[in-house]
Amino acid sequence: MKRPKKRLNQLSDLSDFGTPERLGKAGTDGVMYERTSKQLGSAKRVRIVNQTMLDRYMQREQITKRQYEAGLELYRLWFMAGRSQRVTDYEAVRVDGGGAGGETVGEAFSAYMAALRDIGRDLSSVAQWVAIEGMTARDWGEKEGHDPKGGIVALRLALDALGDHFGMARG
Repeated sequence: MKRPKKRLNQLSDLSDFGTPERLGKAGTDGVMYERTSKQLGSAKRVRIVNQTMLDRYMQREQITKRQYEAGLELYRLWFMAGRSQRVTDYEAVRVDGGGAGGETVGEAFSAYMAALRDIGRDLSSVAQWVAIEGMTARDWGEKEGHDPKGGIVALRLALDALGDHFGMARG
């Protein structure tokens, strides 16, 4: 009796990307195909490699949508304030003009600092650690000398306080 041939390098149903929308958001450079075992010809699975900790906590339902959006807003202000490392794309299409249709760098930085001041020193520390630095709440707890399991609780409190600061409706 002849065994049916198995296709080499087929994709497995096991994946770490959630919905098709999330896979689309990751783009081609944010996806990695990896083997599910060391055996030659084993099935491959897809894994998202450019996911932030906020995305991960939201996917695992450890934070609410309001908390997630508050963290993204903090990151947006930080990015608009010019605090991230600049990367120049020399192949990008350049278009002259454009309006003064957004926050200036100074306004974004003032809003960012006001948000951090409003929630306090300890909560701003965990919010920055997770939303800006991309580290885990557990690592923040260990770094600050708190119970590592309490890091996620501190993160939730910080994101709730940010949501209040940004005027987001409670669900």
